[in-house]
Order: sequence, then C-alpha cells, then structure tokens
Amino acid sequence: MMKNVFLVFLSLLSMLLPAQQPQSGHFVWGAGVGFETQLTGIQPIDLAEPDQMRVESRRHAFGGSLTVFGRWQFWRGLSIQPALSLADLQSELYFNRDGVKKYRFTDLEIPLHLVLTNSSGHFPLRGTVLLGGRLGWNFAGQPSEYLSLLRERLALDAGLGVEIRWGPWRLQPEIVYSHGMNNMHDVTNAQYDWVVGRVVRDRLTFRMLVWLDKTSGE
Repeated sequence: MMKNVFLVFLSLLSMLLPAQQPQSGHFVWGAGVGFETQLTGIQPIDLAEPDQMRVESRRHAFGGSLTVFGRWQFWRGLSIQPALSLADLQSELYFNRDGVKKYRFTDLEIPLHLVLTNSSGHFPLRGTVLLGGRLGWNFAGQPSEYLSLLRERLALDAGLGVEIRWGPWRLQPEIVYSHGMNNMHDVTNAQYDWVVGRVVRDRLTFRMLVWLDKTSGE
C-alpha cells in the first residue's frame, strides 16, 4: 500500500511541478479533528504446535484525535506542514492462555509533512497529496505482565485530501495512512516475550482540517 501511494505521489508531482511558478510564501495556522483506526501487527515466532502460547490482535482499535498545525507555502502548490496532535485509542490483544487484555494508546505526536496542492485554476475544490513522517510518545499506562510495548512510535505517512474554499476559510477533509516503522516489542522477560517477534502499529485517520486564509485567491 505504501508503495502504491508513493507512486501516485510521484506521478502527481511530476505532472504539477512543471506548471508551477515561484511565489512568495505565507504561513497559516489551523486545527483539525479526526477519527482513528489502528491495527496492531504482531509477528508470531514458531507456531508449529497448536497449543503453544500465542498473541493475536483480532480487531481494529478505534478512537479520535485533535491536531493543531502550521502550513508554510514555500513554492506555488508546495507547503511544509509541521503539527502537534493528540490521539487516543484502545486495542484488545488476545493471549490464548490468559484471555483478552486491553492496551491503551494516548499518543502525543509531532508530524512533519510535505503537502502538494493542485494550484491550477480558481476552482473551489483542489486536490492535495501529503507525504512525510511523525514521531510520537504514548503516555497511557499499559499491562506489562504478558507483553510490554515501547512508548515511542516512528511512522511514515501518506495521505490524500480535498481543499475546499469557503470565503476566507479553507476546509480540508483527508485520509492519512500512517505506517509504523519501529519494532515496539520491549523484551522484559514477560510471559509471552518468547513467542512474539516484531510488533508494529499502523493507523488510518479520517480527519477534517480548517484554517483561515486571508490571502488573495490563487
């Protein structure tokens, strides 16, 4: 999926950039609210025996997020977007000998994205492509008797959205896929440590961004 999104991004970039003209950049502040869904990927180790200890994530976790961001346009149609976001989800992990345990993730994150906006024409709707990464830290307490997870999370992001012009306001519904890069399995001699390999968290976010832009229309 990440490869396909990256190829789409490169194709759009190659089509749009030749038509862009240099422009003095401007900076705006904005905020957003999102719906989060997360899949915890757990790599098993040696499941040859059917009654062996194992851990599974049987369903997606759901939650919400809040975001504040700044967007600096350094080229016509190209912007850098740093942000600060807070997301909260709760996952259920199934331990075959001990039942279901709940793991909460209250992540404070610092995303940094490159945003490409189709700036041709004066239409009220403009497509956007987002690519970048984020660094986050989970502040929620978690059970550690069966399996311990690291609090930090490093991820690569890719997203698609639509910028809607409404007077001086800009609304941007978008979908962002965040692919976890670091192994979150913290080996602490917990009960299930030796049957679990790599653990990653992938998230899919549906969010709405809004900001006030008093600059003249492009």
